[in-house]
Amino acid sequence: MPTWLKVILILLAALAVVVAGIGYAGYRWLDSHKGELRQQGLQVRKEAEEFARGKDAEQCIAESLARLDRCDGIVCDVRTKLFLNTCLQKTGIPPNVCATLPKRTEFITSAKWAMEECARRGRSNDQRCARIIATLQERCEGR
Repeated sequence: MPTWLKVILILLAALAVVVAGIGYAGYRWLDSHKGELRQQGLQVRKEAEEFARGKDAEQCIAESLARLDRCDGIVCDVRTKLFLNTCLQKTGIPPNVCATLPKRTEFITSAKWAMEECARRGRSNDQRCARIIATLQERCEGR
């Protein structure tokens, strides 16, 4: 076996060990925090339901983006997405809004729409905004 092939195989094996280690650490972290995360999820849903009273979809989006500004990290993104999803579930999305959204399976069009929507809201090139705003598509397709 050529030396270059051995080196590549060793690097691939090392990469597999690192990926497995990260996956295991992530699993252990989630397992040790699942009760806390569940409580946070219930609290976020309660907040979203209370916020949604007398509000519309646009106000849900604005509040979600404001919440996104107040925190960092993947857990924050998940909480914010949960807030928006629950809020939109309670307020509803006007059918004319859903009619203008691209399907999530139209990847390029969908990504372009999300970035344009965020730019319209003063958040140009904001990937976190784009991930959160995609909740609109999910809610529309879930009808």
